[in-house]
Amino acid sequence: MPSRIRLKRVESDGDWAAYHRIRKRVLWENRGLDGYDEQHPDDRLTSNHPLLLMHDGKPVGTARLDVAGPRLGVVRLVAIKPNLQRRGLGRILMQEVESYARHVGLERLEVNAAKEAEGFYQSLGWVAVRSDRKNPLMTKSLSPGEIQ
Repeated sequence: MPSRIRLKRVESDGDWAAYHRIRKRVLWENRGLDGYDEQHPDDRLTSNHPLLLMHDGKPVGTARLDVAGPRLGVVRLVAIKPNLQRRGLGRILMQEVESYARHVGLERLEVNAAKEAEGFYQSLGWVAVRSDRKNPLMTKSLSPGEIQ
């Protein structure tokens, strides 16, 4: 039986717990950082969309899509559980985020990519706009035929 993968918006207390657990481990603890804030107000802004990638009903990844303008979204805090990385789930997560972004009317996305993830984003069609920064700014058009 094929696995079922879907993207869902974080809603329940259980969703929030899984969302924070994955992000804290991957983006803070595994990078030697501390100070993760589960109560950060940006997560609950109405213009921001906290998202969980679910695999067979279990949370395996996170992203947050922030609506930054009428047609612009910013992808933030992309993470896949460490034991499931390098299995294509990051690619699936980003494809699902792009689909979700189109559904909410966005036409262009930006991400401040971790330097080590720049190649990953390029393989998905993202273009570096400012690669001279610690976290390169990358962009992707969601409109067919538009040149970056």
